[in-house]
Amino acid sequence: MKSMKIIAFTGFLFPSLFVSAEVDKIITIAVPPEGSSGYVMATGYSTAITENSAIEKAVLQPFAGATSWPVRMSDGELHFGQHCGYKAVVEAFNGLPPYDKVGPKQNLRTVLTGYGLPWGIHVIDPAVKDVSQLKGKRIFVQVSHTDHVIAVETILSSVGLDPKRDVRILPYNSPQEAVQGLMTGRGDAMAFGLIPALAEVRKARGLHTLDLSPEIVSAIQKADPVWGKVTVKAGVGALPAEQDLSLLAIQCGITAGAHVSDETVYTFVKTLFDTKEKWQAVHPLARQYSLERAVSIRAIPFHPGAVKYFAEQGISVK
Repeated sequence: MKSMKIIAFTGFLFPSLFVSAEVDKIITIAVPPEGSSGYVMATGYSTAITENSAIEKAVLQPFAGATSWPVRMSDGELHFGQHCGYKAVVEAFNGLPPYDKVGPKQNLRTVLTGYGLPWGIHVIDPAVKDVSQLKGKRIFVQVSHTDHVIAVETILSSVGLDPKRDVRILPYNSPQEAVQGLMTGRGDAMAFGLIPALAEVRKARGLHTLDLSPEIVSAIQKADPVWGKVTVKAGVGALPAEQDLSLLAIQCGITAGAHVSDETVYTFVKTLFDTKEKWQAVHPLARQYSLERAVSIRAIPFHPGAVKYFAEQGISVK
């Protein structure tokens, strides 16, 4: 039996709601692989939530990517999912490939957008200074993420390269698989976020990130609106560059199942923001969490519990 707890609110909105709130004591969260920036942040905010709310325990379940857990959430096995793959969430919600055989999972709900992970093409060959010089290269691409495929194909097409003939696409499931491929010489480049593991490749074999022109970034956002953009300052990040880099930003968010109570989602979101100063020190990207960013992507419907929290902050997501 779930515990009952009286929760009082001082806001003027919804004065008759949440007088007696039923909050799940234990929640399960699908998270990125251990060691990733997303996993580190999930550890931070989940600890803050369990120490400062009626939610007493958060069980983190690592998955390789956002394509791996939507069906399990739809089946009621997961409460929340932290992801860097809005495209996969939208595809699952609408029953698009690769979810066409299992059908739409329309009980997925948006909770918030948390941060943007700088994303680009990272190359070993020091002679490659521009994306137009990728011809003949072997590029690791996480093809299970449609947005990654669209981005790579748009980048190549924008500089006159044929994605099917001028480069060799090497599919991979987990980022670590591609990192190992770079270390062993199976590939020349990797299309992915600026993850810490790339620093090891740089140290062992040399690695740098290619700048994406504003025109290329604009073309990608037009082809696939789930992408953001970011400027990485010189000398900053896992692969510090000599000059500022214009890159894409993978928009990373949190989803919940429609089966999760409004009170649980409300408590999750409220406590995450109320305790942000306590846990955001776990990773530099955690500083990006804000109310403005939280509602910046409305790819699928918001969970009612999140809607009520944002309404209290004067933000409508309807």
